[in-house]
Amino acid sequence: MKPDYPTVEIGKHEYQLAKDKARELYNHFKPKIEKRGRSGSHIQGVEERLRRLGNDQLTGQLAQLAGTIYMTGSDQMYRIQRWQCMQTPDRGDGGFDIPGLCLDWKGSRLRPGLPPTNYVLPVRPNERKDAWIYALVVVDVIKDIEASCHIMGWCSDNELDGRIHTAGLFEGAYVVPYKDLHPLPQMRWVL
Repeated sequence: MKPDYPTVEIGKHEYQLAKDKARELYNHFKPKIEKRGRSGSHIQGVEERLRRLGNDQLTGQLAQLAGTIYMTGSDQMYRIQRWQCMQTPDRGDGGFDIPGLCLDWKGSRLRPGLPPTNYVLPVRPNERKDAWIYALVVVDVIKDIEASCHIMGWCSDNELDGRIHTAGLFEGAYVVPYKDLHPLPQMRWVL
């Protein structure tokens, strides 16, 4: 049975692009985390954050790249957005994962044996913005050279109200399960 969500296949070239951008972020943030002795994560201590920082950055970059390719038909907007962000990396992108769109891609790494539909879209209170859209991408890395990125769906900021978790891994975050996400439009690019 065909899944209800689209999948973007990230080949070796695009995978290396995301890996290079993740490495830039890793090299920027690792010394800062070590110096201040705080992880900057809601769920990871300093040691765990440093151990997972490379993979976490790669997952986020693959999700953003896949989402951008899905929405725009190429990696060009991703390249522009990443260049702009690295001009002021401590400020971040403000949730503009595609320049000009109020869209924030949230990536999760697929664990062996779990279907992508078991994943949830978490949004931390400090990430919320009025009239914003948040979209979940579940990333399946293949041999550290390719990835299948499942575009699970989206929700609007006002749909987060009343969905805050009070315990567990996502304590303090707003969480939307797959079944409550809206599908992204089917995009077919002829380039």
